Amino acid sequence: MGRIRVLPDILVKRIAAGEVIERPASVVKELMENAVDAGARSIAVTAEQGGTHLIRVTDDGAGMSADQLSLAVTPHATSKLQSEADLYRIQSLGFRGEALASIGAVSRMRLVSRSRDADEGAEIVVEGEQVQTNRAAGCAAGTTVEVRELFFNVPARRKFLRAAGTEFGHVNTQFARIALAHPRIAFELAHNDRVVHQLPLTASRRERIGRFYGRELGEALLECRRDDAELSIEAYAAPPADARSSAGWQLTFLNGRHIRDRSIQHAIKEAYRGLIDPQRYPIVFLFLQIDPNMVDVNVHPTKIEVRWQDSRAVHAQVLSALRETLQAADLTPALRAGRGAAPPPLDQEQRAELLRSMADEFKQMTPTQPAVAGPQGHSRPGSAMPPRAVTQPDTTRSGIETWRAMYGQAPPAVQPGDTGSSLDQQASPFASRTGAFQLHNTYLVCETEDGMVIIDQHALHERIIFERLKERIAGGKLESQRLLLPETMHVTEAQSALLHEHADLLERMGMEVTRFGPDEVAVQSTPALLKDNAVVDFLRDLLDKLEHRVDEPGSDEIIYDLLSMMACKAAVKAGDPLTRQEIDDLVRQKDLVEKSSNCPHGRPTTLRMTVKDLERQFKRT
Repeated sequence: MGRIRVLPDILVKRIAAGEVIERPASVVKELMENAVDAGARSIAVTAEQGGTHLIRVTDDGAGMSADQLSLAVTPHATSKLQSEADLYRIQSLGFRGEALASIGAVSRMRLVSRSRDADEGAEIVVEGEQVQTNRAAGCAAGTTVEVRELFFNVPARRKFLRAAGTEFGHVNTQFARIALAHPRIAFELAHNDRVVHQLPLTASRRERIGRFYGRELGEALLECRRDDAELSIEAYAAPPADARSSAGWQLTFLNGRHIRDRSIQHAIKEAYRGLIDPQRYPIVFLFLQIDPNMVDVNVHPTKIEVRWQDSRAVHAQVLSALRETLQAADLTPALRAGRGAAPPPLDQEQRAELLRSMADEFKQMTPTQPAVAGPQGHSRPGSAMPPRAVTQPDTTRSGIETWRAMYGQAPPAVQPGDTGSSLDQQASPFASRTGAFQLHNTYLVCETEDGMVIIDQHALHERIIFERLKERIAGGKLESQRLLLPETMHVTEAQSALLHEHADLLERMGMEVTRFGPDEVAVQSTPALLKDNAVVDFLRDLLDKLEHRVDEPGSDEIIYDLLSMMACKAAVKAGDPLTRQEIDDLVRQKDLVEKSSNCPHGRPTTLRMTVKDLERQFKRT
């Protein structure tokens, strides 16, 4: 340990910049918040190369005089605090006086500003914390801040930046958050000379949400309003059917500032309890207004966290408001018919034939060659064995013809009256002497030599499909089928960048996704395992997971997530009735896959209870 000493000013500024400025999106956030605080009615943001080359933010706010401009780039200089008491009733977005000084310490920054009552403006240039220029300048009323070559003097930080498209996705996210919080301000965002968003001021928060997240979602949102003396709630909540695979679609704003708060997230989750799968997350845009004296925003340098004076009261109010809105609404989901229709359902005879053929294939497999329950669209919706060739779906074919197109030969016929299991030669320790049975269309109960096992049908089938997919992708890429009519979906700029970044990986998974417009993509090819009408849901969940990951995933990690999501979509679901043969075949497949005790997400597939356990429960010992 060396001697204690005061750090040099330049190092202090670099440390402060590291807390506040993480990437180009951080610069956009700080500069846009300053523009809002300045009373701007119009804010324009321009970025080049994802913001790493240039960020320019122009506003028509109050502007600054020449002497104020010099102070603006000084650390801890601000117009928003006059006394210590002001720190506990913050009404502005910024207040620390750190943003401009931190940005200037790690970039080449230029500020031009003129107050509304001044005849001329002023210009100041800062390069790596050194003021290079300070002079008069002609300009419109308001302020323009240009930030070039971010982290040019901090190479260790610059090398952690992602591709330009990915960085711009983060820029777009920050832009959207501020634009959603302030609909009565006009905003514009441009990237590489292309206007991405042009938002006129509006009184409709719903309209602005639709601009960013799609008109269909905007129109489906349920509006919720509640006002009392201390807390005002305005919320736009999507029906349960629109729930997503991550919490990234839950946006909370407090007094015009985007925040993250576990208490609020818990209230949202509780409001939807019983309406959605516990593993999914509702879409909610929540706007809160509270007396500044009742909340402390001086918790974190990025101002993303807050501390409530009475968090329980806020939690209760949000929960109550959302729950009342959901209870009053008709939440019956609309029928969503995909453009590519699934093959027609099979009759009993066709279904038996297909199951018999599937069983014959299982007989030829070794324990290292895991199997799945049956061909997609035939044995049952979601029961999937990936086809061996790329095919085009033909909804006019019968089930037998579709099988022949996918597998190269017709399934062998089943003798009349042959309804028993076709895998009797492959004994399984989980096969019951009297046959497994289904409980509540969700669990399979089997007698064993020393007791019984209870199987979660979805979890087990999910593991079986997952292991088969792992085997297939290890040898190259998954089979795909080209859609007769592409499926389109709305994407944000961040999601579009992710699709571009992971294009090779998507191709390996059997997906082809192309640009279809300024804010839409078209799915041209899909993994053959997925039903046509599940493709958009799968892609949406995939983008949610990639977009809202905290860490940077490796390729193996992404593949694991993709395969587990695909298996989950394709597996039989809780509540699906199974035939006797499907039950028996699913139970027997448990021994043909590795790690069959748990699904890919870690949930158990099987619970065991011995005779001794039963005797203890019934007090027979």
